[in-house]
Amino acid sequence: MLSLSITGFHPDPDRVTDILGIAPTSVARKGDLRPSGRAFDFNGWWVEVHPAKLTEGQTHSVGLAQIINLLRGRAAAFATLWTELQPRAVTIYGGLYHQGDEQCGIWLDPEDMGILAECGIGWGLDIHSE
Repeated sequence: MLSLSITGFHPDPDRVTDILGIAPTSVARKGDLRPSGRAFDFNGWWVEVHPAKLTEGQTHSVGLAQIINLLRGRAAAFATLWTELQPRAVTIYGGLYHQGDEQCGIWLDPEDMGILAECGIGWGLDIHSE
């Protein structure tokens, strides 16, 4: 899975969509029920570009390119988002699942890192050995 995630802000998640001009794949409002039955204790907004397990670096690269393309030219919108909504976190995250005895790499190009930095977006990846 690979997602752009914006969480921990007070205004309605629709405001994120208004500011960024990007349609989310899901939103959560404080008090909404999670699939587990527990209530969300924060507002959240997500764009999921790769819902299946990431099993190789190339798959991550393709999903990251999709997110980067969404971000291109939106640094000013993200500055507005940070100022107006003051989210707790704006990140790209996912999980990489690979065979424990195989080499598996991921990479970020300098241009991609620049776009993430301009937008104030962090990046994280959980690595799982199967």
